[in-house]
Amino acid sequence: QAEAIFVCVNTPYDGAKKDIDLSYVDSAVKLLEGSKTVVLRSTMPPGTTDGFQKKYPQHRFLFNPEFLRAKFAYVDFMNPPRQLIGYTDKSKDAAREILSLLPEAPPDYTKILPARSAELIKYAANTMLAVKVALANKIYDFSQAVGADYDEIKHLLGADSRIGHWGLDVMYENFRGYNGTCFPKDIRTLVAKGKALGVDVKWLEALDDENLGLLAKQGLEPDYGHPKTS
Repeated sequence: QAEAIFVCVNTPYDGAKKDIDLSYVDSAVKLLEGSKTVVLRSTMPPGTTDGFQKKYPQHRFLFNPEFLRAKFAYVDFMNPPRQLIGYTDKSKDAAREILSLLPEAPPDYTKILPARSAELIKYAANTMLAVKVALANKIYDFSQAVGADYDEIKHLLGADSRIGHWGLDVMYENFRGYNGTCFPKDIRTLVAKGKALGVDVKWLEALDDENLGLLAKQGLEPDYGHPKTS
């Protein structure tokens, strides 16, 4: 009976079709009766919210990306570094009301903007973080090859305010490389979207292939965001 519905479901990477799996979002939207304001929070490629707007014109779709760490989701939700509401050609009037329901972020980082921009910001953030982890692992390899102390290097590298210390621990959570429910699937999805748009993503695909190789050497499989089953 709610007027506004937040959809926060899995958007895993489908290795068979080499693209994102939007079936969980679609199945959630299909459950809705009447006309709703549907706020999508699941990570989706640019243009997806507009696509849902065209497919289900009875609703008004907005995109509100989440920037959460899994272990600190509640804290991060309540203290967002930015708060974005992406709108379609039908939903702009509803954006400000939805924004008023959410925890406040600094004014300079609180934006109502087109949905495709908000969608791309989420992928840009995750890609930059994943690239940083991958590059740190490459510097670690160089350190091993030349006999340098990587702990010393990462400490001094992180002193640069443009870089910072996050992501430089190559054995974070007892494995090397990036994994988890976000980075592997989002990098692969961005590669797929880039190919569809005609954007050259060879360097990003190569970086992720190298990360997959690093995980494989440790006996690990990439987590592409599929729901866990018991």
